[in-house]
Amino acid sequence: LFSCLITSLSISSVVFIGDIVEYAKKLSGFSDNSIKLLLLLGILNLPKMLMEILPFAFLFGGMLWTIRVNKNKELLIMRTSGLSLIQISIPVFLSSLLVGICFVFIFSPLISATQKQIQKIELDKLGKPINSLLVSNSGFWLKQGHEKGSEILFAKKLDTKSMVLLDVIVFRFDKENNIKEKINSDSAKLNKDFWNFTNAKFTSNNGEVLEKEEFKIKTTVTSSQIREGFSNPETISLLSLYSFIKMFEKAGFSTNKHRLHLYKLIFFPLFLAGMAVLGVSFNLDTVVKKPLNL
Repeated sequence: LFSCLITSLSISSVVFIGDIVEYAKKLSGFSDNSIKLLLLLGILNLPKMLMEILPFAFLFGGMLWTIRVNKNKELLIMRTSGLSLIQISIPVFLSSLLVGICFVFIFSPLISATQKQIQKIELDKLGKPINSLLVSNSGFWLKQGHEKGSEILFAKKLDTKSMVLLDVIVFRFDKENNIKEKINSDSAKLNKDFWNFTNAKFTSNNGEVLEKEEFKIKTTVTSSQIREGFSNPETISLLSLYSFIKMFEKAGFSTNKHRLHLYKLIFFPLFLAGMAVLGVSFNLDTVVKKPLNL
């Protein structure tokens, strides 16, 4: 575990510096770009990157551990005491497996929280829109954000083939999340970069009502995003991911991306343990002087 900690810190420090450089490029055109903001973004993205680098860190950690115990003659003592190579590898496998289980249950909610925070910062600094979709028993809730504010769309029915919302209610908000107006419409069809509403009725804060046969609202939402539920799998914790998949499959959405992420989290401890044992096996052939029977 100490060897894996050394390799994890080494690789994560390099990745952390690379993230800061990448965010510095993204925010180079903004006047409020600062070292504090870059460090914050790098720290928030570190839990997600840890999940990507941990298998390689445990691979190199296993190699480093074998070199250390062989240098101190500990491997020779274990072999002469009658332990086979499989018996020597069992503690490495079990300890890595426990670390993987703890990482999945502790860091999965942390990763989802930090990724949501990064999205909020990107919305404020880069103007990158945040879109989300929620399915409930009453209908579909869709939120789309932009520089001028946001809209929340509610529809009782959604046709995923033609991308048409039926019995639509739209709540429009400004930058300060103050509601500007409410729109009732018979239907809304998603075109290339806008929603096309029919028979729209506008209700302002003062109670004034205005009707239009057709009305358009710009959007960054695409039809593929709606079919996939366009929630980033990393923003959903492990405890909520299975229910999310079942709910969206029942509503007719594609959940292949989310299901793949769920399988990745489930088998992550075994993957981590396998990489650690693989790292140990690389150097066992070089430190053992002669062939030994298992």
